[in-house]
Amino acid sequence: MQQTRKIKSSAHNKTVKSGKRKFVIGIVSVPLTPTKKYFKVCGDSYIASSHISWLKSQGIETIVIPYDTKDLEKYFKKIHGLYLPSGGAFAGTQMEYYRACKKLMIMAMKENDRGNYFPVWGCCMGFQQMLIIADGKDDVDHFLQKFDSYNNLLCAINLTEEGKHSKIMNGIDEHTRKRITTMKCTLNNHMLGITPAKFKKNPLVNDFYKIVGTSSDRKGKEFVAIIEGHHYPFNGEMNALVRFFGNEVKKNKKPGYTLNQVKKMQTMKSKKIDCFNYSNSLYKKCTFFWHKRTSEHNKKLCSAAQLANQDTGGGV
Repeated sequence: MQQTRKIKSSAHNKTVKSGKRKFVIGIVSVPLTPTKKYFKVCGDSYIASSHISWLKSQGIETIVIPYDTKDLEKYFKKIHGLYLPSGGAFAGTQMEYYRACKKLMIMAMKENDRGNYFPVWGCCMGFQQMLIIADGKDDVDHFLQKFDSYNNLLCAINLTEEGKHSKIMNGIDEHTRKRITTMKCTLNNHMLGITPAKFKKNPLVNDFYKIVGTSSDRKGKEFVAIIEGHHYPFNGEMNALVRFFGNEVKKNKKPGYTLNQVKKMQTMKSKKIDCFNYSNSLYKKCTFFWHKRTSEHNKKLCSAAQLANQDTGGGV
């Protein structure tokens, strides 16, 4: 999309096509793992570049929300929806990240309660945050269960009866629906999740979300794979059906932004690099962010060659 020209006439301004303006998603940056060898030179946080690309493919721009910002409301006021991405920041070891996700989820609920359509999407790790938050006890250490569903496990989705009539399943094309329910094509890289039995026994989680679909890990243990809010446009799943989410975002009535306006909102320094080895084969490219400029952060040192020699650790 080309940037909207500067228009002097207010009357002419009204004729600017809405297609010139963009919907903007807030995507929470993921903390880097402090135990990684080049942690300080690589930055403060990252986002797998694929998440940003998926959203761009639907005409959605992104504003990166630093997980440690003290001004979440400033970012929230600018966005049309929220995206909680995948990554290696487990809530039990990254409480600051978890608290940021929780505060943003509460803001999203209040926005919807005011009648402003504000969708939330949780992918893999983001999905996990949504479940813990819904439980209401901040039990980051014990609420989720362990599954053998790491290392690129491909699964099919088994739809529940509720799931067959869910908004998300009725909001995707028939080809995609048939493919994900008949073929092992949904990618899973998670060690934590929740069984349908535990989900249904928890009144707060079960009242907040419905189970749309399930999958099974390598040992045949069933886990919840897709959820949908009963009363809020909140969805979480282990693989991203981003076209549906893009359409959900466009239901937000807040005015869109020009590309120039979006660029001005991006305040952090960033660098997109090859991170296949650094992420233990999870991502091909990552965008690393510097929240504050210090002498410890060095873009030149944080290169693909150096990342390939990283010590392995728990996530990125």
